[in-house]
Amino acid sequence: MKKFILATSVAAVCALPMAATAGNTVYGTLSYSVNSVDQDTAGGQDGLSGEDNVSLLGVKGSFGDSIKAFYHLQTGAPSDADGSGRAFRQRFYFGGLSGSFGKVAYGRMTNAYKFPGFAMDPFYNLSHVNAGGSVAFGGATYGLSPATNGFTDNALQYTSPALGGSFTVNAGVYIDDSNEDEHGYNFGGQWKADNFNVGVQFASNGDVGTVPNVVADGDAVRLYGGYKGDNWSVGLSYESVDLSASVEDVGYLYLVGRYKVTATTEVIGSIGSVDDGPAEGTGFMGGVFHTITDNTQIYVTYSAASIEPSGGTDKDPSVFAIGAKHKFKFGGS
Repeated sequence: MKKFILATSVAAVCALPMAATAGNTVYGTLSYSVNSVDQDTAGGQDGLSGEDNVSLLGVKGSFGDSIKAFYHLQTGAPSDADGSGRAFRQRFYFGGLSGSFGKVAYGRMTNAYKFPGFAMDPFYNLSHVNAGGSVAFGGATYGLSPATNGFTDNALQYTSPALGGSFTVNAGVYIDDSNEDEHGYNFGGQWKADNFNVGVQFASNGDVGTVPNVVADGDAVRLYGGYKGDNWSVGLSYESVDLSASVEDVGYLYLVGRYKVTATTEVIGSIGSVDDGPAEGTGFMGGVFHTITDNTQIYVTYSAASIEPSGGTDKDPSVFAIGAKHKFKFGGS
């Protein structure tokens, strides 16, 4: 097994120079933090820890002129795997076609429901109180739903070109390859004008459940918007998600603001609220991010929440983190 892992790693490294040619890009992120953690649960993590914050390696590219074929492969490449011996972890792999008709993609990917929340959250894949109300070292920040996490298998998604220069629509089918044939689906739209955007996404599961973190035979709706000024921006997301057969229509509210103090230093803060379920409560997160070079950033963040689930045990998880992110890229146009 060790020989197989070694051979796979060597083959991947040797393939990088060949992949980083015109039309192809090899990229990666190394992300790590030192954290002071308080899970505030019996037996939960408490104290100082060093954690990988979803370091990754990817390759993507496109070929063609009026109609382009594209692909995108991304794998986790943890810098701290606690001796598991795994060099890589599954993330996503998809491909498709794009042109004047829009874009069609198939594979394992971030679904269209998840994407607006992922794009809005500057603390995504850092150390924080997560969507489930516990301290975690990756995924979505508290105030976004669990449906803002995970990747969707067997996803077929279409995104239109900008209609009238400002409005796009999307639709997706998430194929159930079991004998049940209970497919999930998604549709939505976004309007963008100047520095303003607003959109809506709706996702629904069949009896099997192909949309991650939405209950089988359940739905999720996201309304979102944002505005970007010269040196500041603000974003807002509201979701109603069916988490289980007994916990339906859980409301998630997430508000985030960013302010550039200087060309290299940014202050970011978010507030989250959940109105039902095991993560019911309120929380906040704040941080200061400083760019050392174009590819390297250091930061200090603090995240906390007051979780008060109905019929459950109250808790007040928190995490203080000091970390760094280093990005690299080879090839591309």
